[in-house]
Amino acid sequence: MIAGKLNTFVWVHEEDANALRELSGANAAREAAWLTAQRERLGLSEGEPTPKPLRLELLRLRPVRWPGQSHLVEASMRVRLSRPDLVGPWSPFTPEERESQRLSGRRPGTPSERFTDKLALDLDPELVNFAQLASHRISEPIVSQLRAENLLGPGRSRSRAARLRREELQAQIYTLGRIIREAIALVLHP
Repeated sequence: MIAGKLNTFVWVHEEDANALRELSGANAAREAAWLTAQRERLGLSEGEPTPKPLRLELLRLRPVRWPGQSHLVEASMRVRLSRPDLVGPWSPFTPEERESQRLSGRRPGTPSERFTDKLALDLDPELVNFAQLASHRISEPIVSQLRAENLLGPGRSRSRAARLRREELQAQIYTLGRIIREAIALVLHP
């Protein structure tokens, strides 16, 4: 885990995870080539440590020139969260709502899409908090509608019409994972 970042797990489709890994792997190879060239320029042998100024330069350049998975997703999350449907303004979480964000498991009404790969990302905690707030505020009225129409829980209506209505409403639900997946799509399909 990177200091100052929040380790965040997200389930994604395998092909998206593989494409993101391939992109960040290519960036890592370019970074290694740059470092090798800089060490050669300085005349460093293989056993000599990389000088601190060069290591600091590498850290400064990495997010911009050779972004890894977390850098790519974080930058595209900022773009996704700046779009009109997610930008807000949103009223802050109440203490109870903030506490409920800590609970594991699926949120009420989350669509039943199947994902087969999981990414571990180190993201800016404020960015994650904003994405959680936006997804919660957008989804609140939809979850309320699902409850009002008896489409959630063990006693829910199970007719074909109810299932179709539930799927229609669930497609409008936002989660942190959905926002991250949409951000990944921006990286892979600009």
